[in-house]
Amino acid sequence: MKIIKRNGRAVDYDREKIKIAIEKANQEVRKAERATIEDIDKIIEYIEEFGKKRMLVEDIQDIIEENWKI
Repeated sequence: MKIIKRNGRAVDYDREKIKIAIEKANQEVRKAERATIEDIDKIIEYIEEFGKKRMLVEDIQDIIEENWKI
């Protein structure tokens, strides 16, 4: 899968980058709202299950914010 970044550049999907981004977001919210390691794994699996060839980074962010309240 290709990820379309905010600047329009396409990069290869990297699940580790998604994990790191979620962990960084975790530091910006209250402890009670933080995603667990299990939640992060579920988020990544959910994104991968779409099976899309391309996905906007904003779409990934929306999925995370809307479904896991990060």
